[in-house]
Amino acid sequence: MGIFGWLPHRGPKPATPDDAPEQTLAIYTSQPAQTAIIVTLIGIEAEQIDEIIDVTARRFGKKHKIVYLTDSLDFMRFRDRNAIFEYLPSALEQKLHAAEICWNAYLARRWRLLLSKWQPVHVISYGRNIDAFLAAAPPMTVRTDR
Repeated sequence: MGIFGWLPHRGPKPATPDDAPEQTLAIYTSQPAQTAIIVTLIGIEAEQIDEIIDVTARRFGKKHKIVYLTDSLDFMRFRDRNAIFEYLPSALEQKLHAAEICWNAYLARRWRLLLSKWQPVHVISYGRNIDAFLAAAPPMTVRTDR
């Protein structure tokens, strides 16, 4: 072994651009984005939520992404079905915390944010509709226990 014995032996000369096979351009297109539908479930009994999720998924699930907007704290009903959901505090929660937050402004802002985020083509209401829910938000009250 000579002084350069540790160097690997040279292989064949790499192909020049003239010898290289012609490259083909592969363009991959993604699936078109699904349009969204917001289904509001405000003031709905917990037992009815399962049925509503099943019915709306069968009716709209193939063509649209369904986003459920609920005031229920029972999130497992949505999670068990792999459903997308958003939460708004119930009327009771709003009354309990009326001294801490201006609910009518908060809920109006939150609704605009949800519309911007999901850009729904339809809003379907079960129970109280979103306009009535927003209009019924209590104004901020002054605390008297300080």
